Amino acid sequence: GKVSLGAGVKIGYFDQLLSCLNPNAEAVDAVRPDHKEFVEQQRRDLLARFGVTGDMVFQKVSSFSGGERNRTALAKLSASDANLLILDEPTNHLDLWARQSLEKSLKEFDGSVLFVSHDRYFLNQVADHLLVVEPTRFRVIDGNYETYLHFVREGLAGDNGEIPAAEKPAKKKDKREKQARPKRRFPYRKTEDIEEEIFEREARINELHEDLASPEVLRDGDKVKAAQEELQEQTDRLAQLYEHWEEASELN
Repeated sequence: GKVSLGAGVKIGYFDQLLSCLNPNAEAVDAVRPDHKEFVEQQRRDLLARFGVTGDMVFQKVSSFSGGERNRTALAKLSASDANLLILDEPTNHLDLWARQSLEKSLKEFDGSVLFVSHDRYFLNQVADHLLVVEPTRFRVIDGNYETYLHFVREGLAGDNGEIPAAEKPAKKKDKREKQARPKRRFPYRKTEDIEEEIFEREARINELHEDLASPEVLRDGDKVKAAQEELQEQTDRLAQLYEHWEEASELN
């Protein structure tokens, strides 16, 4: 196909390979915008918005975890003069705090955003139009992920896959719609409680990463093994909590 850009369109691109970052640069230099001068404090402020703070800003990007590199790339993108952002799975590897920071930045962005994501909660919070890829067609939805689910349940999409903008789901759900709601995979729990445990698990994971970088721990094979086993346990539990949080955000 062919894509024609309008006059004055400037694209900012976030890809999963994070090609916008120089892996050999320190984070504080890697986020330096190409089009304007940002002093060091401005760049540190950018990084801080996405949770890259303290001595981390002077570490090379290549030493960062996947989530830390993602946050650094998003910080750089937020400083660009782009008016069209194209984002490929921007929430990958992000913790809860960084995801919320990204959502806030995109909602405040004055331009247009085109993104690909499998993160249903993120879609619901940020998107106002969806292009849903299905096996035999595309669906165009004027609304967010909740809008899409409503029309799928009600079977209201036309033969061409397009969903009329005028037929938006009512805020008050009728009995039939309530019965059609997906079943819970996890027991009922308040989103605030889940978030609190997420923060606790993330803090413990950070502590374990620090332990595994400590010479004292590295000299003791038993301590290394214990830290690695707990790290795996905490990471697995955190992944479950994210899924529980998404379900609670959608169904509570």
